[in-house]
Amino acid sequence: MSLSRIKEMLKTLCYYNTVEITHTFSKYGQDFLKVNCEKNTEAIQLTFVECQTIKYYDDAEEAASVIEKLIND
Repeated sequence: MSLSRIKEMLKTLCYYNTVEITHTFSKYGQDFLKVNCEKNTEAIQLTFVECQTIKYYDDAEEAASVIEKLIND
């Protein structure tokens, strides 16, 4: 998935931040990352499924770069 596509996805998540939308990414048939926008904010939440670690990003550019690296490894 391209960086521009990921940025567009994150912008959409943040635009509709009054409802809960979650994107789930998988590798080798296993979910490994869930991405959503915190309700009524523009904070992007990344949840690493296996360890349930949560990281927040206020900057969509930074979050998109992290996601791109994770899914394209």
